[in-house]
Amino acid sequence: MGMAKFHVLSNKIKTFFIEEIKNFTKDFINPKLLLLKCNYFFLLSAVVILWPQITIHQKSLGLTEYHTGTIASVISASNIIFPILGGCVGDKVGNYKILMAIFSLISGALAYSFTWIPSAVIEIPASNTSGTLLNSSFEANSSASNSVMKITDEDQLEITFWIYLCVLPLYVIFFSITHIFLDAAVMANTQIADVNYGYQRAWGTMGALVSSYVGGVIVGKTGSFTEIFYISAALQTVSAILMLTVNISFKIPAISLTKKFFQQLFRPEPILLIGVSFFAGMFQGYFETFMYLFLFDLGGSTELLGLTVTVGAPFEFVMTLVTCNLAKSFGYGPFITLGVLLHAVHHFGVCLIENPWWILPLEAVGSASNGFFMTSSMGYITILVQTETIASFLGLFKIIHDGAGRMLGTLIGTELRKYLTHKEILAIWGSIAVATAIIYCSAYYALKKHRSTSNSTEHEPEQEQKGANSKKELSGIDNKACEAEL
Repeated sequence: MGMAKFHVLSNKIKTFFIEEIKNFTKDFINPKLLLLKCNYFFLLSAVVILWPQITIHQKSLGLTEYHTGTIASVISASNIIFPILGGCVGDKVGNYKILMAIFSLISGALAYSFTWIPSAVIEIPASNTSGTLLNSSFEANSSASNSVMKITDEDQLEITFWIYLCVLPLYVIFFSITHIFLDAAVMANTQIADVNYGYQRAWGTMGALVSSYVGGVIVGKTGSFTEIFYISAALQTVSAILMLTVNISFKIPAISLTKKFFQQLFRPEPILLIGVSFFAGMFQGYFETFMYLFLFDLGGSTELLGLTVTVGAPFEFVMTLVTCNLAKSFGYGPFITLGVLLHAVHHFGVCLIENPWWILPLEAVGSASNGFFMTSSMGYITILVQTETIASFLGLFKIIHDGAGRMLGTLIGTELRKYLTHKEILAIWGSIAVATAIIYCSAYYALKKHRSTSNSTEHEPEQEQKGANSKKELSGIDNKACEAEL
């Protein structure tokens, strides 16, 4: 009997993956969807080619870990304000593709402007050090002769820090709003055309896979960060041109946006999703801010930093595809829970490594976590809100996850660095992730059970029709996934 059940399950899994491959291939050769994929590919490539190298770039200019933590906190704080504003503007404007393209061009210009940030580090022959440099911090160059000294000019360091504090948050703000606009446009298109959102988003993961490794190799071979900023600016420009091809004409401007937004927000499901997104952002805030510096201190190279995304991206790609379809049958809650649990595994694993190359298998776990959590969350949003308010809800999600959550995680982690090591702090965040997964899963199934019990006690046909009308009013879409959740 046991073997029979195993064979049945095995055949179901085999059938699922065969169907998944067929559907993915059919979607891939659909010319109407090609431009959506290209938009994701170039936009994500533009940011990921430089993102793993950003903290190392800061260090090369003389900035300290405290400066890095402060800049990351400001970025997260800005993500509390601007994404929701961008989302609301998008919903109010309706057809916002020109605005989206302009924001992408501004992001490209800001990527180029990184090359103008002055370095606070100067190199001089050791024999030339004089009393005028006594207030500077000295660091011997790792050359065999030790004849060159790297000196951080404290006065210039302040200037460098403040310029970086202006440029990087602005870059993230414009890129984030552009990404929100594109996500909302693609999600609306997939609703209208009844196609798989994950199949389109997965090509952004493919772009990240290629560009991250290329960026690491370029920095390693040239010893300079200038080239990756040029390439990022060029990719952002190409992305802006492609965005003009996105069809958003069917998305009419929202009317009474505030009322609709809050009507759909203050329900148990959205509130629960917002809560778990906040904690997920906290876990990632510290990790993504300091991970690359941590690996660099362990002896990791710029090529290794680029490989972290390249190795992890295929796992995120697969999990993105699988999650979109399995969530329709099993609900989004289990995959959100699994994503949070894998965050914990990721954090605990990093606590144990001494060789920086062990980060690669752990990044596969981290990318699978992101594939489960982000894809599930985005899919959940599409069945919880109406098409006309999707951009606003995506903005709110970014505020909670990328803004408030990451800011608090980074701030707490930066302060804890005064007393604890990176590994000890990661262990703390891993423990909180386990607790968060348990609480969310319990609340999710309790809510689902309560809803199921309530629906079974309704009188027919009047109450049943009322519930159907309510569901239609809240979701605004015809989606089988909605039946699985609500």
